[in-house]
Amino acid sequence: MARHGKPDIFNTDQGSQFTSTDFIKVLASREIKISMDGKGAWRDNVFIERLWRTIK
Repeated sequence: MARHGKPDIFNTDQGSQFTSTDFIKVLASREIKISMDGKGAWRDNVFIERLWRTIK
């Protein structure tokens, strides 16, 4: 956040690191809306992850 500013919405999957109470509290304390993909949505990200791997 220091580098890019505060996002309006934080989108992520439902991994345990993103659903933990501590993580949610950090977002909520900064009034950042939380958007989580549905279970099994990892398939939607596969193509983007491959694209970024290729670019890197």
